[in-house]
Amino acid sequence: MKTNSEKIVAVIPVKLKSDRVPSKNFREFIEGKSLFQLLVEKLLLTQKFDKIYVSSNAEEIKSEVEELGCIFVPRKEKYCNNEIPWSDVIYEVVKSIPEDDDVSIAWCHTTSPLFDNYDLAIKKYFEVLHKNTYDGLISVTPISEFIVSENRQPINYSWGPWHKYSQHLDKLYAITGALFIAKKREMLLNRYVISKNPLYFEVLQYEAIDIDTTYDFELAKILFKNLKTLRKYV
Repeated sequence: MKTNSEKIVAVIPVKLKSDRVPSKNFREFIEGKSLFQLLVEKLLLTQKFDKIYVSSNAEEIKSEVEELGCIFVPRKEKYCNNEIPWSDVIYEVVKSIPEDDDVSIAWCHTTSPLFDNYDLAIKKYFEVLHKNTYDGLISVTPISEFIVSENRQPINYSWGPWHKYSQHLDKLYAITGALFIAKKREMLLNRYVISKNPLYFEVLQYEAIDIDTTYDFELAKILFKNLKTLRKYV
């Protein structure tokens, strides 16, 4: 039997309405499935999670969630808008999960439909946790581009004859939003899903897409339909 420190549960935070993409989480995304349904299927397939919780104000999906073997955790409307600080939403959701503080929580967003490497991420997380080298994990993608500010200031290089080739730039990363793992106590203490010293779990470029606009939604659909082709070139 697992101890609490060996347990990991998934949390899917999903609200009924979204501002930029109407019904983003529950409208059809691919082959009759929504982003929400697709994520639940992926998490169930990993068989790594001791439990899967769905935190939502969408009471109408409760029966569907329970039929799938997941646990529905109702969330108050005040924590489902873009007005209350995000840190308060995170704290409320994590606090509502009926697990011991020593249990690890994998915070999983529906908006990263091309990411599915949960097995390896969880394996890496527990490896570094047991070695005390890191206290969490976040999914990231490397950035090898020349970045400038709105004030025309180079961020990761310098203009002039000393200009580097992109492959020699200092490595930067973008957080993809697909996966955040940490102990429940860490998330409550930080009021955030990222721990103080997380392992960077690099994902492929196409896996990094995060749906925030209708354009993202439609682009993700195209990429998802062409996954077999994309995997040939990575």
